[in-house]
Amino acid sequence: MFALLLLAGTMVSDLGVQHCMDFLLARSPRSDSHEPGYSVLLENCELALLTRGLFPWGGAIPDSVFTRYVLPTRVSQEPLTRWRPLFMQHVMPLVEGVTDIEEAVLTISDWSDSLTDYRPTQLRDQSPLVTWSSGIGRCEELTVFFMDALRSVGIPCRQVYTPWWLSVDGNHAWPEVWTPEGWKCLERVSTENRLPQENWFTERAAASALILAIVCDSVDGAVRYNAGVSFLPVTSSYADTGLLKIVDDSVEVWVNVFNYGAPRRVLTITPPLREVELGAGSYLLTWGWPVRTSLVEISPGVTTSFSPRESDDSGVEALMGIGVDR
Repeated sequence: MFALLLLAGTMVSDLGVQHCMDFLLARSPRSDSHEPGYSVLLENCELALLTRGLFPWGGAIPDSVFTRYVLPTRVSQEPLTRWRPLFMQHVMPLVEGVTDIEEAVLTISDWSDSLTDYRPTQLRDQSPLVTWSSGIGRCEELTVFFMDALRSVGIPCRQVYTPWWLSVDGNHAWPEVWTPEGWKCLERVSTENRLPQENWFTERAAASALILAIVCDSVDGAVRYNAGVSFLPVTSSYADTGLLKIVDDSVEVWVNVFNYGAPRRVLTITPPLREVELGAGSYLLTWGWPVRTSLVEISPGVTTSFSPRESDDSGVEALMGIGVDR
């Protein structure tokens, strides 16, 4: 089937297989450069490039968006697998004749929902093929499955997550989809047949401390870049935010929320990173050894400067004073 599609597909940019391979190999574990990983990456690049000429939205996707959000073989920490051929075989017929990218996204969302249900599994992310065969996965694994379905037909998407919720003792991951109008949230546990979707988590996300998007590349504004992946703050797309600025060039500061009676770290601000947007609320900052603490309040639209050297180290006492209600 794919041999015929290769003949039918039309290239819409100057990107080639070698460029895509170089991009992935530079941002993948070293083991991917050897067999059988190398063959998986090569097939992935060929099929991903093919989709750009097969679907109406392909020509509207910039090369940088394609390489970062369609091309990758992994969404998170799942093992490398040959997921793209199988997903293409099943998803392509679903969007045949569909010209609108948002209509395609919602169609694929319904298909994904019909095959999988939420259920806690294991600590390490399972592959999308395991999620398909078992029919179950936790939120990140369902996100991986759905995003692979989208990417199999050339739709750019990225995983977004919060390290800790403020109102419950846990975290969450969900997908965002690229459209010509910008990034839009699609939380799969929803009955809203439109983008962005609103559901149970809309109010919870609006009170978030920190929300990060995972990008397969080094990008400006990231709070961390590690092993070819950037963690890009997108909190302001969901919540009212203010800017926390650390007035010291050398100190590493932990940003914690107070959740269910204990501090939960949401971010480590390590030099040269000195500022980050956070959702409005109270934060416990910790640094140094012996560990010192301070409580800071982030207000919408306001820059809060914090100097570890000038702090009075009263964070825990202040936090006990305000309790756990936020």
